[in-house]
Amino acid sequence: MLLPRIGQTIRLTFAGSSEDTSLQTFKSRVVDMKDEIASIELPTSEETGRTGLFGAGAVCEVWYVGEDGSRYEFHSSITGRRSEPIPVLFLQLPPKEEILRTQRRNYLRIDTALDIAVKLEDPIRNYHFVARTVDISGGGLSFTCDESFRIQDHDSLKVWISMPSKTGQVQHAYAVVEVVRQKPAEKKGIASVDLRKIYGNKRAGSGKSRESML
Repeated sequence: MLLPRIGQTIRLTFAGSSEDTSLQTFKSRVVDMKDEIASIELPTSEETGRTGLFGAGAVCEVWYVGEDGSRYEFHSSITGRRSEPIPVLFLQLPPKEEILRTQRRNYLRIDTALDIAVKLEDPIRNYHFVARTVDISGGGLSFTCDESFRIQDHDSLKVWISMPSKTGQVQHAYAVVEVVRQKPAEKKGIASVDLRKIYGNKRAGSGKSRESML
């Protein structure tokens, strides 16, 4: 599998580092690579724009888009930092065989935080809660939710997605999704779902729907 290259933009999720940074997505860039270590710019939160403070031993999940258009991810940790000539963190690189290709090119995911409402209609687990996406694509999305919501693989969920436009108007799309996998974390879990059906713009009152055969 492909290692990130110098100049590559990467995203990092640090699990449980603090209440403020837990499960936030941070953006960084590879500035140098030597042996099994990548030097990266200080990560900044994509939600707040603030620089994250992470010391040696901080565990993270890393993902990026390769030159082939696919998404790659691996488990890593921070091994140290350097202040001169520019502040950087040292990121442990895994063996190539431990890098996972998780995305086909035609379903490239975009890292974005959108507000969603989620409903699970189950005789026992009858949930209706608000969540936020981690990423979204033409074939599905990932979102974070509290572990008290016992979401399971293959659950069918109803999702309302809030999509702000450049004009300031907020449009909503309604989708039926299926949970394909989960990533547990210290306080919240990340659930990845595939779209089954996505319906038209609710603000426009459209009753039409289209199906994605995935």
